[in-house]
Amino acid sequence: NINKYLCRPRRIDLANRLQLTERQIKI
Repeated sequence: NINKYLCRPRRIDLANRLQLTERQIKI
């Protein structure tokens, strides 16, 4: 399902959010 979002121009926003979530999970 993530692929559908990547196709959209918001992929940048989602990528930033994913990076933030990944950092939060790692912490």
